[in-house]
Amino acid sequence: MSKILIVSHQFLPHQSPRTTRWKMIYDELNNRGHEVMILTGTPQEEKKENIIYVGNKNPEGVVENLRKGSNKSHSSSLLNFGFRLLKLSYRFLYKTFSWPDYSMFWLISILRNKKNLNLDYDYLISVSLPFSSHVAAYILNKKNKKKWIMDVGDPFLLKKNARENNHFIYFFLNKYYETKFYGLAYKILFTHKESLETHSSYFNIDKEKLIVGKPISSFDEEVFKLTLSYDYLSSPIIFGYFGVLTKGVRSSKNVLNYIEDLGDFKFKWFTNPDSKIEISKHMRQKNNHEFLNMVSRSEALKIMASSTHCLLSIGNKNSAQLPSKVIEYLSTGKPVVHFAEIENDPVFEISKKYPNLLVISKELDKEEFINKLNNLFVNIYNFSSETFLEEYSPRTLVNQLDFI
Repeated sequence: MSKILIVSHQFLPHQSPRTTRWKMIYDELNNRGHEVMILTGTPQEEKKENIIYVGNKNPEGVVENLRKGSNKSHSSSLLNFGFRLLKLSYRFLYKTFSWPDYSMFWLISILRNKKNLNLDYDYLISVSLPFSSHVAAYILNKKNKKKWIMDVGDPFLLKKNARENNHFIYFFLNKYYETKFYGLAYKILFTHKESLETHSSYFNIDKEKLIVGKPISSFDEEVFKLTLSYDYLSSPIIFGYFGVLTKGVRSSKNVLNYIEDLGDFKFKWFTNPDSKIEISKHMRQKNNHEFLNMVSRSEALKIMASSTHCLLSIGNKNSAQLPSKVIEYLSTGKPVVHFAEIENDPVFEISKKYPNLLVISKELDKEEFINKLNNLFVNIYNFSSETFLEEYSPRTLVNQLDFI
């Protein structure tokens, strides 16, 4: 059995698609007898032998306090203005000069502590986003030179919207290091074929290194029972959205313009304050929208199954990005409506296998959409957990890492 070090700036208890993915893979690797360690910048609620926390010097507390202060209504309009100005000023400076991304101070912590870490491993795995995880892995592996596996969740240099740093200043630095890392890596995982091909072509990556490491999820029988027992004949039809809407990556504008006036619909948004502000800009029927706090993954899955008719996904504006939310939604067996913003959205291909997934765009005839939506509620009984797990389980992905 092998000793494996996973470097991921984000890990549980932080909630994100990447932390969920790698907790599942971590568990699967452990179950197969490997000795797995996690190196992270996410503070842990309790000390664990196999999770190494390196203090994140990034002043995220400042960012969080400014966000809370600017989203909160104060008695003084001057105070409201002051908080917003401070948040915008801080964000401008940070976005303009940080490299490679918002986690740059964590890298300083890695450099300061690397001699004291005494890391012993046979394989090194780095997880992005953020790209800083790959930089940290490079720093740690410079001396050890063990086999390095990169898991590339979202593009870095090739990201078209909401970029991680200032491309005007750092374009050539970004390109140099991303090219260098792909050259040094033993294997590289991309979440879908389009992303793999785009990166392979641009960076001239050795094809022997490339693996399509699809998004993963689990299947919960109890959640599926809730899905089947839901009253789909009830009205209004409730769309559930779980997650954030990153500005420049995905927007609620087109999907609300398309769906909001079609019939007796209601939207439940489990999202953060910043996303709520963006969504509110595009709402026309405010009484049909309910905003709720984000919840843990296990709680979210139960709410998805028991409190909504169907789940709403909004596509990215870049075909090199695949919203892993779609896979998480599919795992419930619930009807899923995915709104595609681009013609070559990778979710079109996924929908061919899953009758409970409907992909729409603003070009689709609205009457046809209503008919297809009604068919979705019948198709929940055709969902196959075996087919889903064969393609999107942690076991399937770890089987692709059989070289470990």
